[in-house]
Formats: sequence, structure tokens, C-alpha cells
Amino acid sequence: MLVSGSSSWSILSTAAADRVNGATAQFASATSGLGGSSAKQELYDYASKSPAEKMRAAILGKLGLTEEQVAAMDPKERQKVEDQIKQMIKDEVTQQAEEKKGVLVDFKA
Repeated sequence: MLVSGSSSWSILSTAAADRVNGATAQFASATSGLGGSSAKQELYDYASKSPAEKMRAAILGKLGLTEEQVAAMDPKERQKVEDQIKQMIKDEVTQQAEEKKGVLVDFKA
């Protein structure tokens, strides 16, 4: 974003305009390496996951693991992790159910 004289930015002093241009240039260069199309693909991949897959991904993140790391584990270690994931999912669902108790109220009465 470049600031020129004929826009609403024209009321800014030249020094202020230079600071704005410098900041936007730094932001553009800092974000240019993020790979816009891959970020879009990652967002699409995440959005297309089922709620169960999203929950599993979140739990793996809490454990500091990825699906690839789990797949590469030996069977005993993988089973321990899978059991831990199942327990964490059960705990999360139970906690959410308990938080919702008493939420429904009949206002017509």
C-alpha cells in the first residue's frame, strides 16, 4: 500500500506517510513467505474435517504430536497414545455435557 497525494492519506505529513509505507512494506515482506495458496489449502483441509477429526487434531496438538508421528510409532506405543486420546475425548464430551445441564429453560411457563 503506497500513500500518494490524492487519497485520503494526503493530509498526513510526508514523514507519517513514509512511516505508513515502511510499515506496510515490512508487513508485506514478512507475510510473503507464508505461501498464500498453501495457507488456503490448509484452511480448506481443516474446514472439510468432521468435528471428530477436528477434536482429534486438537488433542494431538495438546499432546505435541501429529498424525504422521502417531502412524510411525510402534504398535504398543501407538495403542497407549490412542487410549489416551480416547480418554481425553471422553473427558471433553463429559465436561461439555455437564456444562450444558440446566441450560434449557421453558420461558413460556
